[in-house]
This record gives sequence, structure tokens and C-alpha cells, in this order.
Amino acid sequence: MKDFEFDQYLEKVVSELTKIENGKKLIKALVAQQDFIYWVNSDQLESIKEIKLIEGNAPQNLDGIPIETDFHTYLDRVINPLISSGVITDGKKLRGYDDRKVRWSGRNVTGNWFQNHHIFNLEVGPTTYQRYSQDLHRSKTDSLKLILKGLQLYQDPYIYFSRTIGVTVIPITKNGNVYMGERAANVDSPGLLNFVAGLATFDEALDKINFYVDAQRELYEEMDISLKLDDSNSQFIGISGNPFTSETDLVFVVNTDVDDVHFHNKQWSEHQRLVCLKTKTEAENLLNEGFLPQETTHSKIAYASRFALKYLVKNHFLK
Repeated sequence: MKDFEFDQYLEKVVSELTKIENGKKLIKALVAQQDFIYWVNSDQLESIKEIKLIEGNAPQNLDGIPIETDFHTYLDRVINPLISSGVITDGKKLRGYDDRKVRWSGRNVTGNWFQNHHIFNLEVGPTTYQRYSQDLHRSKTDSLKLILKGLQLYQDPYIYFSRTIGVTVIPITKNGNVYMGERAANVDSPGLLNFVAGLATFDEALDKINFYVDAQRELYEEMDISLKLDDSNSQFIGISGNPFTSETDLVFVVNTDVDDVHFHNKQWSEHQRLVCLKTKTEAENLLNEGFLPQETTHSKIAYASRFALKYLVKNHFLK
């Protein structure tokens, strides 16, 4: 059944996006109602040896008057008072969960980034898990309303969104194969096919935020692979996101030191099973048709894992 309210707001959003740089890419994704968008592709990058962070902005206030969103002002006036009142936590007590999260910042369709030699420079600001959760559970129509508001007031479609940064890791075995998981029933998005993934770790000191370390942690927690990640064994291949929720992942390919036997006959904390892709045809069938090897049930793929599969088809599998 046609959703007239969705179509009404989509038309308004498209009209606003035609006025700004890179608007066409987002228009295409929103019109197709895609749950994925490729913000930075591997062909836009040279060999990256370091990811450097630059202080940027937090999300704008959802309700009421506008607020100052620069990095430290937002911490002092919004996040730290929430911690002091017990509404959110910073993870310091008993090594608990840290509700502070890293946000891709920049008043544009894409967040701000640039490459200088072999350094990838990324602008980030602070946000919270609670803002991230709001984005995930908002309807597509309500997301369009918020995108439209941002465009009309700031020419920024995501100024009201958390645009939380995560990492996705593609582990390649010594045999040259890749494994991805089907998410378990006890975690978010059960049944979704996903490579290793998780939210990045926030720190007030930007030089302590390290996406390679986050990728390393997730690789160990989800696939029991203990490996120090750096530019010698890991390749940063780009940024993927969800155009309606604003969530964003930096995607890495990792050459592991394990063979296929490592993935057999084990139980996994976040996946009900792992599936292996050995050929270009298998990866293409999953990417384009949604079918795993030897299976006829259609599988849904996480946005950054779709980006990863596209990269593997083009750059890794020879046949």
C-alpha cells in the first residue's frame, strides 16, 4: 500500500537535496529506500597507513532552541551533566558500559574527511548511545521529516542525527576465504548477515580513539582471533552507512593468521553460525541475489557488509 506521507516528505527532501553538493547520491538511496549507502569507496583512497581525527560537532538539539555543538562545549554542557545525574554512564565505574559514542561530523551530505598522503583525516564529534538508539528506531517517514528540517535550517541532512561511527572487519583466512556471521537471537537484528562489527570507542582525547584497536577488539570478541591490527595486515577500504538511520561504519579488510579450521565446530557469542565464501560467484550471488551457497532462503545483509562484499567481488576473489 502506498505511503502518501512518506512520498510527500520524500519529494520535499529531494527538492532540497538538489540544491547542495553530493545531494544526488543521497537522493538515489532515499528514493530506492535503500538501507545502505557507500559514502567513501576504496577507489577514492590511496594506501592508508593512519587515521587521524579532527574535532568536529555533536548532533543538534532535537527539541527546543538550538545549542552549541562544538566538541568540548557539547561535552561540558550536555554529556557531562547527563553523566553526573546518572542518566548515562561513561564506563568508569566498575568498567561498565560507556554511553558516549563517536559521531561523524561535517555540515554536508557526507561527513567531513580528506586524505593527506597516506593519512585519512576524519572529523568527529561526541554523541550518545541513546541518540543512536533513537535513530535506529525512528520510522523512515520520521527520518525524512528530520532530514528535511536539517536541510531547511542548516543545509545539512544529518545535523539532528547521531551519525554514530562503528567498524566492520572482513577477516580473510590463510586459505583466502572469508567468513561472516548470521546474528544470534540474543543480539540486535537477529538473522542479519554481518561481518565482524561494533561501535567505536569514544574518548575526549582524540588521539586515544583508535579504529584499528576497535576492529581488533571486535575480531577477538566475535571470532576469537587475537591479532594486533595495523596497516601491515589491515586495509581501510572506505565508509558505508544507512541513509535513513545515519549510522556509519569504517570498513577494514584484515589478513588473519588463521586457517579455515579455526571457524569449524565452535559456538560464537553474537552469531548463531558462521558462513564461508570461497569464490567470486558465491560473493556475487549473496550481494546481488541474497542467497548463500547451497541455500534457497533469501538473506538480509548489513549495510557495511554489503559494502564489504562489493569490495571482495571487485578486488579479492579472482574467480
